[in-house]
Amino acid sequence: MPRPNIKQKDIEDAAIRLFASKGLSRTTIRDIAAAAGVTEGALYRHYPGKDEMAWALFVRELDRFTRDLGDRLFDPLLAGAGRLEAGIRFMYGYYAEDPVTFQFIMLTQHGFPGEKLLNEETNPNDMAVRFIAGLMERGEIPAGDPVAMAAMVMGLVLQPLVMHCYGRLQLSPALVDSVVAAAKRTMGLD
Repeated sequence: MPRPNIKQKDIEDAAIRLFASKGLSRTTIRDIAAAAGVTEGALYRHYPGKDEMAWALFVRELDRFTRDLGDRLFDPLLAGAGRLEAGIRFMYGYYAEDPVTFQFIMLTQHGFPGEKLLNEETNPNDMAVRFIAGLMERGEIPAGDPVAMAAMVMGLVLQPLVMHCYGRLQLSPALVDSVVAAAKRTMGLD
């Protein structure tokens, strides 16, 4: 009789929590097994190793996140300002609902080897550049370097969440409103 998938979910949930809190390099298979309440062998039945597990979970969670973010950023029914606001509010809502997974996605992405490449469609950096380039092409914002603009806006949007992760900033609806307004000003959408 096959083992229930509940153990795999327990393993994956424990791994995401540990990768988000300890980082990829400091998390061991033993840590994950202990946190999931399984043997180390149970992990190897699902994944060849820790790095492969981390990458598979990262890609899966990032795909889920960026699919929903993309629905907002590229919504054909909204103008640029509305799409930007919808994207930012989605990110802050996602963080509020599942801070551990958000931290896993955002704070561990640089811990993977350089040869690991994300799909351009689901890479948040590429998505932001495409969004901004589209606004520039349609004349909704001033022409410029979409990569530089994406870097500035992403810093403005993400840094408050990082500061909250480290306990240095409280999140509130007023803060989200301020982030939205600042991003719109930075992009010339106000």
